[in-house]
Amino acid sequence: MIAGLRGRVVKVKDDGVILEISSGVSFYLKVPTDSIPPEGEEVRFHVHTIFNQQTGFELYGFTDERQMEVFRTLLEVPGIGPSMALRILSELSLEELATAVRTGNVSALKRVRGLGTKKAEMVIFALKDVPLPEGGSGAYASEAIKALTNLGIDYVQARTLVSEALSQGYRNVEDLIRYALQKRSS
Repeated sequence: MIAGLRGRVVKVKDDGVILEISSGVSFYLKVPTDSIPPEGEEVRFHVHTIFNQQTGFELYGFTDERQMEVFRTLLEVPGIGPSMALRILSELSLEELATAVRTGNVSALKRVRGLGTKKAEMVIFALKDVPLPEGGSGAYASEAIKALTNLGIDYVQARTLVSEALSQGYRNVEDLIRYALQKRSS
């Protein structure tokens, strides 16, 4: 089983990336849309492997190990397959998902395309005992994302940059924005 891959992104697809590792071998990884790095960037992914009878092995990559653990938990929910689990993690940040689970907010989960009331309730039930990120940094993250989009950065890239900043330990709006802008310009 592949636990992780480090390499350079050689191609960005709608739902993932083609990652070339140092030996020259390339892998196609499906990743949450908020985690898709730009082409040419060196990145490390935590990998979850699934065998699909029609297509063979599918690799799911996550830049955040917590996100991979939530993905695995979502796969245990009846009726939630890898595509839906990936869509949930693409359309909701871990903080947004944690808040929805903590407050039992079904309508927040129903914003995810293809997720109805019954499945949203099942997701909340499945995740209620799973440690998820606290919502404390969520408000700062939302503010920083909004500021970055006002500066002309697209939403997905802004969310990715802010997530990286949070993982580096930045916790206030100014630092999140500063980190994101520096990372984007480098």
